[in-house]
Amino acid sequence: MNRIVVSAILVLLLMLFLTRIDFGGDGHVMAESMMALGFTLVVAYLAGKMIERFKLPKITGYLIAGILIGPYFLNLLSVEVVKNLQLIDNIALSLIALTAGGEFRFSAIKKQLRLINSAIFWQIIIVILLFTAFVLAYFKKISFLQNESFLVILGAGMLFGALSIAKSPATTIAVIAETRAKGPFTDFVLGVTVFKDVVVVIIFSIIIAFAKPMIMREEQIQLIYVLNVFIEIILSMIFGIAAGGIILLYLKYIKEQKVLFLLGFIIFCIEISHIFQLEVILIFMVAGIFVQNFSRAGQPLIEAIEEVSLPIFVTFFAIAGASLKLPVFLENWKLALYLVTLRLIGTYLGTNIAGRVNRSGDQIKKYGWMGFVGQAGLTLGLATLTLKQIPGPIGIGISTLIISSITLNQIIGPVLFKFSLHKSGEVRANN
Repeated sequence: MNRIVVSAILVLLLMLFLTRIDFGGDGHVMAESMMALGFTLVVAYLAGKMIERFKLPKITGYLIAGILIGPYFLNLLSVEVVKNLQLIDNIALSLIALTAGGEFRFSAIKKQLRLINSAIFWQIIIVILLFTAFVLAYFKKISFLQNESFLVILGAGMLFGALSIAKSPATTIAVIAETRAKGPFTDFVLGVTVFKDVVVVIIFSIIIAFAKPMIMREEQIQLIYVLNVFIEIILSMIFGIAAGGIILLYLKYIKEQKVLFLLGFIIFCIEISHIFQLEVILIFMVAGIFVQNFSRAGQPLIEAIEEVSLPIFVTFFAIAGASLKLPVFLENWKLALYLVTLRLIGTYLGTNIAGRVNRSGDQIKKYGWMGFVGQAGLTLGLATLTLKQIPGPIGIGISTLIISSITLNQIIGPVLFKFSLHKSGEVRANN
């Protein structure tokens, strides 16, 4: 009750400030953003603590708080303010990616490498086939596909499948960090998550190279997209190794103010990634993997990140909640619900088949799929790229429906993953 009262007071104060204060000048959006961010951190943190009483993940509370104070409810974080906080969002995502890489230990993963590869393969194949078949069978109910040719519908179905195989590394890491889970089940989910991110980008590029000429009625397949993505991934991995080397040298020889160094270095790398069009998530995943597996500095790196992890998780997921396009979801909720259900079925079947083929334990066959539900930044980025490559009603329709399904997946994903970790018996006692 105390947390509810404090949260309500803070929200009322922020509403009062934003309506009464004239920030003035060109910097008014930045001033408003910083004030709103401060309130958001406290309110989202309290929401996380409140929702924890119901045995739900704290990040679900952060997301809900972000949705409530975002542009489509109280509008304490306006669309302009949310965009203005993008740098903070990128810093948070980079630290989360660095954590994912830092938690990725070859010694633990190699025992399950065959199972991990099998799960990725079957999840991708089944989800893409299910979505393609669904769109081919259901296209008369999809407004922007009703009067299109078979090739256009087939291309759209393939794209729906490609966009639905991605998941959220940030959600995975946040729930693992919150529950302090450790064991083979946790390693399996983390291993699939890290490897799958790279595979998803490649698969998406291949599919859009075939789907675009089908949808846009072009004569040639645009394989240049695939080539560009391969170059981007290779360069990002090279830069990630270099970044890992710099982090390692600092942790080995300087050692002071590790958090300050990491934050400054991350901002530098973000700007470099923008200049050379590199994948910042892949850069820091590779950097974390390099430090953890090719040195003894893995634990100091994780400890340095843990010092700042709480405000990072609160910030990232609160902004993610505020960024969810609820009007888009409300307009397409029924079809989005079908897509979410289809994705859950495909993910379950893919994980279950991989578990049976590799004779894994019942925990992975029964609950492993629950670790792959959440969606966020990567899927949103690919949906945006789809709209750029396929302008017009079909591109808008595909990206809109995918963004609608992200809203549901990101809310139910953390809840299901935490439940699966408890069922696996790998959650520490105080969780």
